[in-house]
Amino acid sequence: MPLKVPAMTLIYVHGFNSSERSFKSQLIKQAMASIGKEADFYCPRLHWQPYLAIQQLEVLIEGKLASGQNVALVGSSLGGFYSLYLSEKYNLKAVLINPAVEAPILLQDLLGVQENPYTNERYTLTQTHIEELQTIDVTKPTGNNIWLMLQEGDEVLDYQAALNRFKQVERLTHEKGGDHSFVDFDRFAETILEFTGVIDRTCR
Repeated sequence: MPLKVPAMTLIYVHGFNSSERSFKSQLIKQAMASIGKEADFYCPRLHWQPYLAIQQLEVLIEGKLASGQNVALVGSSLGGFYSLYLSEKYNLKAVLINPAVEAPILLQDLLGVQENPYTNERYTLTQTHIEELQTIDVTKPTGNNIWLMLQEGDEVLDYQAALNRFKQVERLTHEKGGDHSFVDFDRFAETILEFTGVIDRTCR
């Protein structure tokens, strides 16, 4: 009798002032739907406060792990920062797309009133929230389980900061040009499902 393979939950972690409607999250959702696994895809609308956003993700991850499912992450920008922390904490596969590895420094320049263009939510980013980011800053990541995806044309983040942060990663995609959204991201949808274990490469 063949062994039953645990279901794979794929969680997309959106970035700063983004939402579950982001382009890349929708693309991954469509890729999951194309193989009949849309029900295993999650992209929760994260709270703008870092502590509460991490709490949301931890509850989701721990619930899936407790039910016997496997979990993997795809995180973009600030979502990449969150995903790195969660990958290290729970030993999860994670794809980091132009990750904001220096989030506590970067968001320091954005203190004050913010408005999320996806949700129209207004809030005030304070020094307390920067300190929350500092508590989950993985300054010396192992790089295990990580696929790091960078484009040098990122107009928001310095790609070199991510390269400097990691001594090694399981997989690296480093391209010239592009931008913060990661141009032509759709090229990688199927490969991401393979890397994270949604698609079993041994059975293809």
